[in-house]
Amino acid sequence: MSIRTRLARLPSIGAASAVGALMIGSLVATAAPASAVPVTLPISGTTTVAKQNATLEIPEGAKLTGDFDFGPPISVVGDLSIPTIDAHIRLLGIPGLGDTTSTVKIVQTRNAAATVGNDGIVVVDVAFRLEVPRVSSDLLPFLNIVRSGCRTGEVTTTLRSTEPFSLTEPANLVGEFTIPGFQGCGFKVGPTSGRDFLLTQLLSGSGNQMSLKAGPIQF
Repeated sequence: MSIRTRLARLPSIGAASAVGALMIGSLVATAAPASAVPVTLPISGTTTVAKQNATLEIPEGAKLTGDFDFGPPISVVGDLSIPTIDAHIRLLGIPGLGDTTSTVKIVQTRNAAATVGNDGIVVVDVAFRLEVPRVSSDLLPFLNIVRSGCRTGEVTTTLRSTEPFSLTEPANLVGEFTIPGFQGCGFKVGPTSGRDFLLTQLLSGSGNQMSLKAGPIQF
C-alpha cells in the first residue's frame, strides 16, 4: 500500500495536518518504507510527586525517538530518553531540615507507544522505573543517605492529549501514575531496609501527575 493510499484513510485531524501529512508523505516515499519512518519528538514538562506536593521539571534534551507509522492507526513506537533530574524537595513541608536535593533518573523499561485514535486524541503508554542514586539534606550536602542502587519497581501509565493530533504543533499530554515501593536504598535487616521503608513512606503512592509537551514531530 502506498503512502498516498494510507494518508487517504487517516482519521480527520484538521485540514492543516492533512496537508502537512501529504507533504511529508511525498518527501519520505522514496527514503524509507511507509510503515517505518524515523522521527524524534522533543519532550518538556513536569512531573508532580503527590505525597510531598513537589513538582519536578523535565530537563532540556528529553525526547522520544522511534518509528512513525502512517497507519491506520497513526502511531509512534520508540525510546523515551530523559536526562537526569536534580530534584529539590522539601520533605513534609519542613524548612531547613526537610530541604533535600536528590538525583532522579526516569529509566524506560519498555518501549513507549503512542497511537492516534479515531477522534484524533493521542494515547501514549509508557513504562519506567525511578532510580534515586543520591539523596542528601541541603544542610549536609556531602552526605548521601541512600545506596547507589536505590530504585522503585516498574511504573506504568497512560498519557492522553488534551487536543487532537497535529503534525505541526506539540501535543499536551497528561496522566496519573503510582510510585511503587523503593528497594536497594540501604542495607537490609529484614525483607526491606529502613531506608527503603523511609523513602516508600515519604514518596510512594498514587495520584502523581505527569504533564508533558511532545513534539512537534521532527522527520
